[in-house]
Amino acid sequence: MFCAVIAPLPAQQKPADITELSLPDLLNTPISTASRFSQSSMEAPASVTVVTREQIQRSGYRTLADILRGVQGFYITYDRQYSYVGVRGFSNPGDYNTRVLLMVDGHRLNDAIFEQAMVGTEFGIDVDLIDHVEITRGPASSLYGTNAVFGVINVITRKGSDLNGVEAASDAGSFNTYRGRLSYGHEIAGIQTLLSGTFYGSQGPKQLYYPEYDDPSTNNGIVSHADDDQFVDLLATLTRRGLRFQAAYNAREKGDPTGAFGDVFNDRRNREADAHGYLDLRYERSIGNSSSLLARSYFDRYMYDGKFVQVGQDGSVLNKDFGRGESFGLELQSTTRLWDKYRFVSGFEYRNDFRQEVTNYDVSPFTSYLNYDHPSFVAAPYIEGEIPLRGSFLLAPSIRVDYNPRVGWMTSPRLALRFAQGDRNHFKLIFGQSFRSPNAYELYYYPAYTPSKLAAERNLAWEGNWDREFSSGFLLSTALYANRMRNFIATNEANTFGFENEGKMETAGLETTFQKKWLNGATAILGYSNTFQQLGDDGEGKINSPKHLGKLNASIPLLTKKTFATIDAQYVGRRSTLAQNTVGPYTTLNFTLLSRDVFGHLDLSASLYNALDKTFYDPGAEQHRQDALQQDGRSFRIKLVWHGGGR
Repeated sequence: MFCAVIAPLPAQQKPADITELSLPDLLNTPISTASRFSQSSMEAPASVTVVTREQIQRSGYRTLADILRGVQGFYITYDRQYSYVGVRGFSNPGDYNTRVLLMVDGHRLNDAIFEQAMVGTEFGIDVDLIDHVEITRGPASSLYGTNAVFGVINVITRKGSDLNGVEAASDAGSFNTYRGRLSYGHEIAGIQTLLSGTFYGSQGPKQLYYPEYDDPSTNNGIVSHADDDQFVDLLATLTRRGLRFQAAYNAREKGDPTGAFGDVFNDRRNREADAHGYLDLRYERSIGNSSSLLARSYFDRYMYDGKFVQVGQDGSVLNKDFGRGESFGLELQSTTRLWDKYRFVSGFEYRNDFRQEVTNYDVSPFTSYLNYDHPSFVAAPYIEGEIPLRGSFLLAPSIRVDYNPRVGWMTSPRLALRFAQGDRNHFKLIFGQSFRSPNAYELYYYPAYTPSKLAAERNLAWEGNWDREFSSGFLLSTALYANRMRNFIATNEANTFGFENEGKMETAGLETTFQKKWLNGATAILGYSNTFQQLGDDGEGKINSPKHLGKLNASIPLLTKKTFATIDAQYVGRRSTLAQNTVGPYTTLNFTLLSRDVFGHLDLSASLYNALDKTFYDPGAEQHRQDALQQDGRSFRIKLVWHGGGR
């Protein structure tokens, strides 16, 4: 492999430059998340946003959480441990992103214990290796089962031929943050090969102040050098014809400066480590001109290690919290076209979470509080269709039936009706039901405070979409949506420990997005969303649920198409906290200057985040004494990327 890396690389045909594509071309870029087959975002039976690699580079996005911040209807909450995804006015504090399904190249990434979708530095793929991200809003359990309640995020990685040789990247920024990546992509013995490794480290802010701890016994509310963060990412993808093997691994360790769960404040031993790896083998074959078969098998392993210092009778006590989740799965899928116009997909998925082990104990004196391992499995057939009707109408039904011994049978239907008026007006009406089964953490971590049986959450959703293309390369997209969830799983209000089925939750809102692309490569995206209904079981508004969200992303070329200046801004409206207070609205402005081929094959970018040094807060969760957590002020990053094989 080393000889192949250093050897001269033959010239290859360059892939199409996305900066040269018109807006209609971008809208017709094939995606495969909204349905289990390739189609354009206009054809998809859902509201879909595609974030391209070009936009990621120009905007200076560092993590998947940064990418989602810029997506219409999404917002991020950060508690200095994990990043949490809010969708269309909903993000319940303390949840671990369990109502959003996260995938990489179609491989499920929600873990086997908490079922968490990790999107911050804990996400396992370097953003430089992302080709594009497909974000599908609305119910998708009819195709993917549990967790696909409010949406599906599918990260599509680059191919080996996209790198065309060695690629190296390095960046440094505020809080003594640095990152290094070395990647190789090429064809070896007829095998498309991508190998990559990334290392990241950050010391975080030197000091953080929390007024809730402002007492001499707790260092007057000041925590020092306790917000460090480091991770390692590894990715290997091998592809030959219809056969693809992918292996990924991420290990991340993070200090917790907040004193969560009653931990001793300002003690650097409070830390959490997550490691997630998987092996995925997939084979796809065409049969004639109208059918194809897909078979996939995979193995996942998730490891969680927490170390927390707590107050004991004779001083501090070190508590350790371990989680081990292991799964394997199989999937078979058939796609068929009949008479060149009807398309049907049928498949079967089996996933066995054969290890769901959690242990919690004090080190000295040794005291065991928890030790369980409750394996489970899911078996589910599914089917979807694409049926043209009269005129320009098209019907897209899908249904999946999941069996999980914890909740029994769950049926999830979705029905979409699509209509096109000419070439420029596209309408969609979607109705569906999605669900989320209680996970191992919710069922077994607090056995004394959790009912012996939790019911699965059900969400009934409908949505209407209108997309209008204008001849000037301008696109207007509007969506009207509503969600009604029952058996909502939340923290037990009586004692803040354990979980219960709380009742109902309702949201409804409107989203509007304007997109424009100019011939010189300049782009602009402006979006606004209003969640005008946010009701819980008690008829009151939900916590951490902004009614208003605004997005702006504008990029212009400077001098040539090799240099771009980009502004990326997000507005988040006021939100309620658990203590029935509010955190004020805020707007953050981020600026990035990107220049390609500065010295040969070297790219240089500089980014300024929260450029106006805005002070803003995110609501805390039940584990925090803080009702609201202050976020970082102004920061910067300088990044270099060297393309050894050219573009």
